[in-house]
Amino acid sequence: MESNKWNDFYHKFKNIVSKRRTKVTLYVAAVLWVAVITQIFVNRVFREELQITEAFIKSETAEMQSSLEIVAEYPAEVLSDEGKRELIYRLADVIGLTVDDDITVWEEETKSEYFYFKQAKQASTEIKVVSMVTEKNNEADMKHYIVIQLTVLKGIQSIDKYKDLLEEELTELGTANKQVTVKYEGMREGDLTSLQKSEIATLLVEELQGEIAIEYDEGDLYTVYAYTGMINEYVTTLDNKINIQIAITYNELTDTTKITLATPVLNDSF
Repeated sequence: MESNKWNDFYHKFKNIVSKRRTKVTLYVAAVLWVAVITQIFVNRVFREELQITEAFIKSETAEMQSSLEIVAEYPAEVLSDEGKRELIYRLADVIGLTVDDDITVWEEETKSEYFYFKQAKQASTEIKVVSMVTEKNNEADMKHYIVIQLTVLKGIQSIDKYKDLLEEELTELGTANKQVTVKYEGMREGDLTSLQKSEIATLLVEELQGEIAIEYDEGDLYTVYAYTGMINEYVTTLDNKINIQIAITYNELTDTTKITLATPVLNDSF
């Protein structure tokens, strides 16, 4: 009788311990999976930025520089003159830029610009707040846009840091319809043959694990549009996903060829 009670107690205790072990095991496994997924995400983001820079370096160009252009809609219909100035000071502070001159103001009937431009030894920066009156349902509608253009003449990797800082700040400001273009540029001496242009474009696209979607060769202008899964942003054109643009242009006056890599596509100045 005592033996049966002991056996029952032993089996119950064993089940309790076994269940606890299972819970602990499952908890540890869940924590490990979260850590693994987080690391994969971090590695992906880091690798995306790093590999774009690495790819362009392999193009073996001289005078390399990188640039960033961001255009975003500011979520307010009414924005005072002082508010526009404060926005410029705030965004300048995010990237460590000291506004040591007056902010320039340009106005016409339906559009105004508050902007600050600074040329440093290794970088140039322009921050604008553009206000425009548009017609909506036969009524005047005021829109405000933040435009940031930053060019780094050396140390092209640093453009990624500025991009992350500014995007985070713009998110906090509640901006909408944000367009971000990152661009890398370099020079080669002389005029390149069609084969050389094609080889450069193919190298860059392959380095980014992408595929060419559209290719144009117009002599002095050679353009390739491609898509890679490494970059989240993309645009759609002619039913193709596009997030890489390569433009190779020749300048007869300087006898040099400029090679440009942009993601997702080159954007005309606002």
